[in-house]
Amino acid sequence: MSRMADQWIVRVEGREYGPVDLEELRVWKREGRLIRENEIREPGSERWIRAEELPEIFADEAAEPEEAEPAGSVVRRQSFGEIFAAGCRVYCKGFGRFLILALLVSLPSLLLQLAVPFLEMPKEQVPSTPVVVAVAVAFVMLVLLVITWPFSLAATQLLAADLYAGRDPTLGDLLSRAKPLWTRMFTLGLIVYGSYLLWTVIPFLVAVSMTAGAASVSGFLLMLSLLIFAAYMTARLFINFLFWQQAGALGETTASGALQESKDLARSGMDRPRGQRPLYRGAMIAALWLLVIIAVNVAIELPVVLFRMRGVTSLEQATTMVQAMATKNSLDLLSGLTTLLSCLTHAILRPWLAVTFVVLYLDTKASGKL
Repeated sequence: MSRMADQWIVRVEGREYGPVDLEELRVWKREGRLIRENEIREPGSERWIRAEELPEIFADEAAEPEEAEPAGSVVRRQSFGEIFAAGCRVYCKGFGRFLILALLVSLPSLLLQLAVPFLEMPKEQVPSTPVVVAVAVAFVMLVLLVITWPFSLAATQLLAADLYAGRDPTLGDLLSRAKPLWTRMFTLGLIVYGSYLLWTVIPFLVAVSMTAGAASVSGFLLMLSLLIFAAYMTARLFINFLFWQQAGALGETTASGALQESKDLARSGMDRPRGQRPLYRGAMIAALWLLVIIAVNVAIELPVVLFRMRGVTSLEQATTMVQAMATKNSLDLLSGLTTLLSCLTHAILRPWLAVTFVVLYLDTKASGKL
């Protein structure tokens, strides 16, 4: 070619990404997202060429004959640090849009939590105005949660994938593309969270309830068996559902196909060192996010607890105060502020987890050719 364009569009597996400049193409090449065999073209042109024909990108590498490549060759896998950095970069780039999408769920959730303390029926069994209003608010917010959650989930995955590929979609475009995915994401959510409830939460609650009964060796062994079963099922479900959100929103398949893809991707790469396997990387990302959530929640709740326990001078008083706070079914200023900060924190941090998993999902698919 007589001259090189400043902008290029990349085509991978039928999808087009860009236009992006040469510097961005160099970044994609370093991350393993652009290989010699990818097709590229100039904006406005219909002529596709191989990426290896760009000397600015591949001049430092000698082209290898295609027949020399082993069957099933894959692109370079990104390191865990590169995946984490790419996730942070995408999250920062689209922070405002990610926050808005998260608030679609967090705001109804906040109002629902604020309404719950007012749902207690008065002793005279006559519903008061606050109770009626609280019931109406709780019902409307619950309906909004059911409607907005699949939209928010799908649009977040789409936004992360677009930004990672160099596109910059608007919120309107994201919600329009998320609309056809609503049924699939809702169905997947029912399957995933229903499975966790059936196989982990219920056995755990049964085991905990057994501690209130009379102590016996058989009861202890049964409780221990239920706890072990719940822990085992949690691990199994985590593996099978590792990429269910990304496969559901980004994969062109059905709900059952998305679950199968999630399971296959999570179990791929077993021939690699543990630190390079998608499952271990996903577990590390989830564990890091959980630690951050716990730390932030403690930072929010601890000052409130210490404030409420001011003046407590004995262990008995502290125990009584903790029990009172645990069973309290009313709303005050401190409780409202704590709930508000907690919901805002989750609205900020949830998209970061989703973005990082999108990067891991795309890297796993690209490196494994699944």
